[in-house]
Parts: sequence; C-alpha cells; structure tokens
Amino acid sequence: MANGMGKWMKRLVSLAISTAVWRRRLATCMLLGSVLIPSVAGVGCREMMSANAVPTEASVSKPSGNLAPGDVINVIFSGAPELSTKQKIQPNGKVSLPTLGDVSAAGKTIGGLQQQLSTLYQPHLQDSTVVVSLSGTAAGVYVSGEVLRPGKIPLERPMTALEAVMEAGGFTKLANPKQVFILRNQEGKSRRYVLDMNETLGGSESIPFYVRAFDVVYVKQSIW
Repeated sequence: MANGMGKWMKRLVSLAISTAVWRRRLATCMLLGSVLIPSVAGVGCREMMSANAVPTEASVSKPSGNLAPGDVINVIFSGAPELSTKQKIQPNGKVSLPTLGDVSAAGKTIGGLQQQLSTLYQPHLQDSTVVVSLSGTAAGVYVSGEVLRPGKIPLERPMTALEAVMEAGGFTKLANPKQVFILRNQEGKSRRYVLDMNETLGGSESIPFYVRAFDVVYVKQSIW
C-alpha cells in the first residue's frame, strides 16, 4: 500500500513539473490538498476545478463592428452642414435624424449606415453625401478586484484581458496575477474562466484571451 502511495506521489510530482499548464495546475492542487497544505489549497483548487475550460476562440479577436444601443455617432452632411448632428442610439436601436425622423442604426456597420443614409437623403438634398463616425461606444468590460483603477473600460478596439487590466492601472501590490477571473454571460448562461497572467508577465509565451463586450475581469487578492 505504502509502495503504491509512493508511486502515486511520484506521478503527481512528475505532472506538477510537466510542460502542460493544465496538468501542472491540477497535479499541484492534488499535491497541496492531499499531503501539504490542504487548508490553503482548498479554495484555490475548488475555484480552478469549477471554472470553465478556456474556449479556443478566445484567442481570436472578434470585433463585431456593428453599432449598438448606447453608441454615440456623428452624422455629417457635406452638402448641408446645418443638418449635421450627434446622436445616441436609443434602446430601440434607432436615431432621430432631420427630415427622415427615426432610422434604425443598431446592428449596422458604420459604413452600412452611412451608405443607407446617403441613399435616403437623395430625394431631399442636392448633395446627399453623409459621413458617419463613432463618437462614443456603449460596449465595455468591467475590471475590478486588485487593480489600481477599477471600473468600466470602453471596448473601442480588440482588447485582451491583460490589456484591460493595464487600462485599469495594472495590478496592485496585493494582486495575484495567477488568478484572474473572466466572468461572461453567453447564450443565457454565466461562464467563468481562470487565467494565469504571471506567465505572460514573466516573459513566457502564452495564448492571448480576448475579452468580449460586458465581460467582467476580476483580479483576486494574493493569499500569500
């Protein structure tokens, strides 16, 4: 029995120093929880085991490029500057424009809306050229926990979780970069992913995790 236990421990140690990150973490948790410091390992290991596996698509930037309610757009009329306006897309997805009234904007790209407006204004203006630009975006991620400036970070470009943390001022002295949680509502379900940013900060090659609109990035406090 003792010999069998020794072989099991050797196997765990071997896995704990392996190159596969997920195997290393699991084996380390099992070692800590079984023979070393179970009271310390318990919480961290339970959190790791209950987290969802990081999806492969998280490493790919997927900017939608589509306008959404809450976005603010500038609408500039080249042939009639007096009609130029700044509009916030309403919860129903529409903006109110001179002459036309309410026009659907949510779900369209800036280029698509621009082309549509130019067509709609042709019967009303000699020069119906319309230029649409994004003034402010409603999309963002929320960064909290052990960061210097917790709050909402506008998602105006593709952004990784580490970049979101840096936008929030970076880690505090009490932060644990090995345990950064991403909370995401997806398809009606709440999902949680655990990231180890210490490897990236230490110069190791790692796969980026791109945040999506309205993700929550939570940096845990170190227990050491």
